[in-house]
Amino acid sequence: MSEQHINTRRVGRAFSRSAATYDQHAVLQREAADRLLAHLEFTKIKPQRVLDIGCGTGYFTRLLRQHFSRAHVTAVDIAPPMLAVARREQPRRMPWAAKNAFAAADACALPFADASFDIVASNLVMQWVGEPQQMLAEMRRVLAPGGLLLFSTFGRRTLNELRQSLADFSHEHAGLVLPFPDVTSLGDALMKLPVELPVTDSDLFTLTYADAMALIRELKGLGASSSAIRNRPSGLYGRRLLKHVSKVYAARHSAADGRISATFEVLYAQAWYAEAPRTFDQVIPIEVSGGA
Repeated sequence: MSEQHINTRRVGRAFSRSAATYDQHAVLQREAADRLLAHLEFTKIKPQRVLDIGCGTGYFTRLLRQHFSRAHVTAVDIAPPMLAVARREQPRRMPWAAKNAFAAADACALPFADASFDIVASNLVMQWVGEPQQMLAEMRRVLAPGGLLLFSTFGRRTLNELRQSLADFSHEHAGLVLPFPDVTSLGDALMKLPVELPVTDSDLFTLTYADAMALIRELKGLGASSSAIRNRPSGLYGRRLLKHVSKVYAARHSAADGRISATFEVLYAQAWYAEAPRTFDQVIPIEVSGGA
């Protein structure tokens, strides 16, 4: 996967601002989390340590806690206000259950030692990371032998209608919708890691909204702010642009009832820990004694 044009600090600020409104808009995020967790039904892993990267307000963290009640679950997010909500919303801990831990951290620079977790998971976070391959490398670095990587991200067909409507205004503005990966490039990214048995699949969702402005308001409420995109064109929320996008969107992507549709593609991936192959300079030389 190629690097995204993302400003990490602005991402943190945008999601910090949306912490109070996030759960009002995160219906799709919760559905993706449910489906991501369902992938664990086919595994027999019994982890002691679980990591949730980009936990947001903690919905997926709570699912992991329920599924692995005896595991120590650590949740990280780049936005401290999101962590505060996640900490507040966690259920009361039963005496036999391990504790949760929360930490503010960048997904591309995790503050944990190598081989720290038996499951490293992430739900719909990678699209907001400037260097997705570096995030994957960090996930693999903190994964313990025998452990499982499990994550989701938005796919290439996500928000195609909005991208097309913006492109009708100008090609430059079409770049305000991020270039999401497809299943093939996601699989290729996984294969660059020392992992085995990688599996990828996808779901396609079609959501409807009263109009294009309702969609844009929801994206802002989720923290998906275009201000986090480097070199974005000016005037994103200018009246002229919004009027044009609303008109074009309604003309091309509305149903008989007048509501507009928006496509979201969710990609899922999992892979198991594999030993990294030794490089030439890692080979231990064999001493040979001299002849008699």
